[in-house]
Amino acid sequence: MDDSLRTEAGLPSSQRWALLAGVYAFGCATLTAFVLSDALGLFAEVIGLPTAFSMPLLATPALVVGAVVWWALVERPGSLTYPRGAAFGLLTALVTGALWTVRFAFVWGPEMLTAGPVPLLIGFVLGMVAVAGVLVGLPITYVRRRSRERSDAAATANSL
Repeated sequence: MDDSLRTEAGLPSSQRWALLAGVYAFGCATLTAFVLSDALGLFAEVIGLPTAFSMPLLATPALVVGAVVWWALVERPGSLTYPRGAAFGLLTALVTGALWTVRFAFVWGPEMLTAGPVPLLIGFVLGMVAVAGVLVGLPITYVRRRSRERSDAAATANSL
């Protein structure tokens, strides 16, 4: 990890990548929410989200969760691997889904988590976003690895 490369704002490369990963996770979560909008639209309605902005609002926790998970799992020396990238996507998706499930339980009561088709619906949505999360984690890991290789090559060339 080359923290000597800094922007004008003074953020180390690893922090910039964590922020970028959070924005990327938010974008992918928004896209996934729109794909699952039939199921998630109903969910957003029952927890009181405005229908016009419900899909981006459902994706909002991924912005923060994605940055934190990327920082914790990927932005450490020697840990930039594809399994860690996939874990980043998986954990970001599952934590985001869990936060909204907690919100649902807060609004309707925990007993509603076991009522009728609710567990099936929650399981379906969490399963779909888990698969999407794993797939989403791989491209950003590839880009980060390529970026690190280029910065390492540039640092080597500058030291000669």
